[in-house]
Amino acid sequence: MPRRPPRSATGFAAATALFAIALFVLLGFVASNNARNGARAEFFHSTKDQMVAQRDLIANMLVLCRTVYPDGDNGSGFQKPYPVTPGDFLVSSLKCPKPNVSIWAGDASAMTPRPLAGFAPWRYLNDVTGVSISITALEAGSTFHRNLLDAVIAKVGSTQAVRSGDTLTITLVSP
Repeated sequence: MPRRPPRSATGFAAATALFAIALFVLLGFVASNNARNGARAEFFHSTKDQMVAQRDLIANMLVLCRTVYPDGDNGSGFQKPYPVTPGDFLVSSLKCPKPNVSIWAGDASAMTPRPLAGFAPWRYLNDVTGVSISITALEAGSTFHRNLLDAVIAKVGSTQAVRSGDTLTITLVSP
């Protein structure tokens, strides 16, 4: 009759197998968590860079508008060669004063900046305080989005940019 292994050997083998399974589950969890954190960090830096690039594009298109139409007068009395604040305040609605042409059309046309994930479209304001643009996080109070806006401020400079709650405002032209 074949000899059976002692019960303690069977228990040891079962415990070792359970330990190995638990170790694989733990390693899977750690790898998954690292991948998730890596993707989140990549999204953070990518969105920050896109936001800065869109700010630069908008500023350049406004300067182009002022350069191409130097006699433009928006009729508001504020920063006359720059577009007047549109009724909906959206950057996508901006028109160069006289001849009232969209800044996103013409020979030097550029694509209107597309909304960034988690943010409302850029808004524009031309008033007594100057020409500024702003962007607002859609998820109110999100630490992630506020940190992202703060990272944009660090890149752009705190003399130009300020965050108020979930909204980042960047001054492009001072009065």
